[in-house]
Amino acid sequence: MKKTFAIAALLTLAAPVFAQTPAYTPPKNDKVPSADPYVADALKESPRHGEWADVKMAGGTMLKAWVVYPARRDKAGVVIVIHENRGINDWTRAVGDQVAEDGFIAIVPDLLSGKGPNGGGTESLGAQVGQAIGSLTPADRAARLDALMAFGKTMPSSNGKTGVMGFCWGGGSTLLYAIAQPALGAAVMYYGPPPSVPGSQTPDLSGLTSVKAPILAMYGGADARVTASVEPITAEMKRLGKSYEPHIFDGAAHGFMHQRSEADYKAAEQSWPLVVAFFAKNLK
Repeated sequence: MKKTFAIAALLTLAAPVFAQTPAYTPPKNDKVPSADPYVADALKESPRHGEWADVKMAGGTMLKAWVVYPARRDKAGVVIVIHENRGINDWTRAVGDQVAEDGFIAIVPDLLSGKGPNGGGTESLGAQVGQAIGSLTPADRAARLDALMAFGKTMPSSNGKTGVMGFCWGGGSTLLYAIAQPALGAAVMYYGPPPSVPGSQTPDLSGLTSVKAPILAMYGGADARVTASVEPITAEMKRLGKSYEPHIFDGAAHGFMHQRSEADYKAAEQSWPLVVAFFAKNLK
């Protein structure tokens, strides 16, 4: 009995070592936004012109944004890329670079600009990023995105059409902006939660009556919390006669564009061409 217990204890101690699964590394794919470990190289080696820009809001706040231009001679639509709840980072900028590679002017803003110490943004906030994100009301987000849309329309290479896309918190912000801004040309939300009724997790779909832009929405099949909103949004948008095109990818998790599993990579590979075609159709 003692020997059996000793062996069992040894196996228990050793189990975590043998049970560890190597982290998944997606194949390098230049047709979708880069995931780690390729993000830094994608930005460093990009042949496209990218630059930081300061976008002034009506109240004087300066929004910092990374702008990437496509290699094309004719005018292009503008796509605003909204970051996740961690604020702007290299991954979000790499998404912007892919957007530009696919033919659109990408504006990747730090929506936390001015929320940090001494008027700083994401970089200056450190562990306070989450608190700052939580302080941005739908009206705050709309005002910031309005300034970015106006900025995009002033670009000589812009055709005057604007789309928006976002991931996680940015996906939810995308839906909120589609509700708030009737002049928006197209919206793509990746695993974005809808607004909820105050004090509950029940989706508040009352604002969908204001939506004018067509919406393309991407969800992970393994992301039960957010994907549960697909059915009620679909039903309400259909009732209102508005354009909402959801796609659910089997086995993909929340945040699947980071490609942390084979199912995530497959979802990224399948979803991105739909995004490019959607913007090409609606921002021409």
